[in-house]
Amino acid sequence: MATTLHLLSMKYRLLLYSVLLLMAIAIDTQAQTTVRDSLAVVALIDRAESFFSASKYDSALYYCDLAETYSRRQGYRKGVGYAGIERADILLDKGDLEKASTQAGKTQALGLQLADPLLVAIAQLQQAQVKMYGGRYDEAIPLFEQCTREYFAKHPTRYGALAYNDFGYTYGMKGDLTNKAACLLRSVGIYESLGAGYDGEKAAAYNNLATLYYELKQSDKTIEYAKQSILYREKAGDIARLSLGCCNLSQFYLGVNAAEALRYQQLCVQYALQSGEEQRIVHAYVTASLIASDQQDTAAALEYELKAIALLERSGRDPMMLSRRYIAAGMAYSRTDPAKALHYYDQARQLALSRKDKFNLRDCYYQLALFYKGRAQFDSAYTHFNQYVGYRDSIIKDRTTADIAELGTKYETEKKDNLITRLHAEQRIKALQLEKQQALLAGNLAEAGRRQQEIDLLSKEKELQTLRIHRQQEQLERQQLLASNAQQQLALADKEKQLQERQLKGSRATRNFLLALLAVTGIAAYFLFNRYQLKRQLREQEALLSVRNHIAQDLHDEIGSTLTSIKILSEASGKSLQQDSGRALAFIRTISEQSAAAQQGISDIVWAVKPENDKLENMVIRMREYAAQTLESRQVRTEIHLDEGLLHTALDMQQRRDLLLIYKEAINNIAKYARATTVSVKLEQQGHYLHLQIRDDGVGFDPALPRSTSGLLNMQQRARAMQGVLVMETAPGKGTVIDLQLPLT
Repeated sequence: MATTLHLLSMKYRLLLYSVLLLMAIAIDTQAQTTVRDSLAVVALIDRAESFFSASKYDSALYYCDLAETYSRRQGYRKGVGYAGIERADILLDKGDLEKASTQAGKTQALGLQLADPLLVAIAQLQQAQVKMYGGRYDEAIPLFEQCTREYFAKHPTRYGALAYNDFGYTYGMKGDLTNKAACLLRSVGIYESLGAGYDGEKAAAYNNLATLYYELKQSDKTIEYAKQSILYREKAGDIARLSLGCCNLSQFYLGVNAAEALRYQQLCVQYALQSGEEQRIVHAYVTASLIASDQQDTAAALEYELKAIALLERSGRDPMMLSRRYIAAGMAYSRTDPAKALHYYDQARQLALSRKDKFNLRDCYYQLALFYKGRAQFDSAYTHFNQYVGYRDSIIKDRTTADIAELGTKYETEKKDNLITRLHAEQRIKALQLEKQQALLAGNLAEAGRRQQEIDLLSKEKELQTLRIHRQQEQLERQQLLASNAQQQLALADKEKQLQERQLKGSRATRNFLLALLAVTGIAAYFLFNRYQLKRQLREQEALLSVRNHIAQDLHDEIGSTLTSIKILSEASGKSLQQDSGRALAFIRTISEQSAAAQQGISDIVWAVKPENDKLENMVIRMREYAAQTLESRQVRTEIHLDEGLLHTALDMQQRRDLLLIYKEAINNIAKYARATTVSVKLEQQGHYLHLQIRDDGVGFDPALPRSTSGLLNMQQRARAMQGVLVMETAPGKGTVIDLQLPLT
C-alpha cells in the first residue's frame, strides 16, 4: 500500500523534517527547545524511517514513541506532532487504518491548538488516505478538498503535489476521469515548479498520468507522459522502477509501433536483471512473453514464460502468479506439444487447489475445455467446462457475499468513527482544562508567552466582534430591504386593486360569459377524458385478450399436436413391445424427441411472454445458445455478427416470438439437411429495418422441387405477419442464404 510519506525518499524526508522542526523553533515562542533538541527528534524520526523503509513496522513505531516521549519531556509540542505524522504514515503502510485514523485525529487536534496550519493539513491528508485505502472514496473526497483548498493550494510544496496525486487517484476509483486528470496535472505542475530534485516522485506522477490517458485511449499522450516518467527514473537512478516504466511503455506501444514495443521490452528485461529484484524480473519476463506473442513469435514467448516459471519455482514466494504462468505455458504448448500442455495445466490445477485459488482454477478448467474440444474429445471437454462453470458461479457468489459484508463493515466503521470523534472532543476538553490549571500554577515563568496568548486572544475576539457587527449590519440592511420591498409590493397591490375595480365595472358581462364558456369547456373535457380513459381500458383489455389468444394458439399449435402424437406413439410402442422390440425402441426414441421439442416449445412461449426479454440483447443470447446446442455437436462452426447499436432495441411479444421461430427453423434445417461446415449469422440495422441474414456453405437445394415439410412456408408466413420480407437464395451445391427484412417501430 503506497502512503503519503512512504512515497518520499528517505533522504528528502529527513531534510523536510529537519527544515520543519527548525522553522518551528524559530517561530515557537513558548517552546523551550534548542537546536540540539530538534536535531535529536529528527535523528529519532530518521531511525524510525530507516526501519519503515525496510517494512520493520514494530521497530519503526518504537522510535516514533521515543521521538514523542523526548519531545514531551522537553516541552516541544511540535516535535510531538511530527512524530505523530510519521506514526500515522507507518500505520497506513501497515494497513492498520483504524489506528492511523486515531493518530491523524490527534495530530490535527494538536495542530489546531498550536495554530499550525501545516500540521492540520498533513493530518487531514492522512485522514483522507485512511478513507481512500478503506475504499470509502465518497468520504475521502471532502477531506482531500479541504486540505488542498485551505492549505496545499496556497502552499505548492511537495506535500501539496502528493495530496493532489492521491486526490486524483481517488477520483479515478470513482470513475471521474475528468477530475482525476485535473488533479494529476496539478500534481505534476507543482513538482515541476519546485525545480531540480524530487525525480522519483515526478516519475511516479508522470506514470500516473500515462496510465490515465491509456484508460482514455489517447495513445499519443500516454506515450509522451510514459517517456517523461522514464527520463525522471533515469535521473533518480531507480533501476527497479525504471524496469517497470519500460515494461509499461512497451505495452503502451502494442498496436501502435511494434519496433518500439520490442525495444522497450528489451530494456525492461535488461533493467530488471540489473536490479536483481525477483518481482521486477518476473514482470519483465511476462511482458516479454506478451510482446513476443503479439509479434507471432511463439518460441520466444514460450522461452520467456519458462524463465518466469523457473524463477517463481525457485523462490516459491508467489504461488498465484506461478499458477497463472503454468496456465500460460499450457496454452503455448497446446498446439505444438499436447503432452507438455497437459503437464503444465495439471501443475496449475494442483497448485491452485492447494491454495484454494478459485480464479486460477476457473481459468485452468476453461483452457482444458478448449484443449479437449480442439481435439474432438467432447466428453472431456464437457466435463472440464462444467467444472469451469462451477468455479465461475462460485466466484460470483463469493463476490456477492463480500459486497454484503463490505456494506456491513462500512456501517460498523462509521459507528466507530463517530464514537472516536466524540472521544477526541472529550479528551481535548480535558487537555485544555489541564493546560489552564498548569498555566495558573506557572506564575511568571511563561509571562511573555501568556502575554502573547492574551494579545492573540484579544485580536481574535476583536475580529470575531467585528465579524458579529458586520453580520448584524448585514442582517439589518437585509431587514430594511425586505421591509422596503414589502411596502412597494403593498403599494403595487393597492394600485392593481384599483385598476381591477375599474376594469370589472366595465367587463362584468364579459367575465360571466367567459366563466360560462369555461364551465361548458370543463364539462366537455371531463366527458372527453372519461371517454378516452374508457377507450384506453378497452384497448388494454383487447391487447391482454390478444396475448392470451396468442398463448393459447401457440400452446395448441406447438404442444397439442405433439402430445397427441406422443399418446399415439406410446400406445403403439406398448403394443409392439412384446412383438417387435426394435420397432418399439424406434417409437420410444420418437417419443423422446417429440417430448424434447414440446419442452423447447413451452420454453420459447414462456420466454416470449416475459417483458424483461423485450430487448434484442436477450434475443441474441437465446440465438447463441440455440446455435451452440444445435450446431456445435455436428462440428459446424458458427459466427454471429451483431450491430451493437441494436442491443437495446425493443420488440413486442409476437415479434420476438416469430423472429426466434424463423431463426430456429433456419438453424434446424441447416443441422438436418445442409451438411454445412460454417454458418454465418448477421443481425444489423439498415435504415428503418432490422436485417437478419443466415448463410451456410452446405449442399443447398432446388427451391422449385416440392418439399415434404412446411417449415419454409411457415417462415414466409411469420415474416408476412410481422410486415416483413423473407428472401431465400439457394441452389444445389451453392449453400443457402436467408435474408429477412423487418420494419422497426
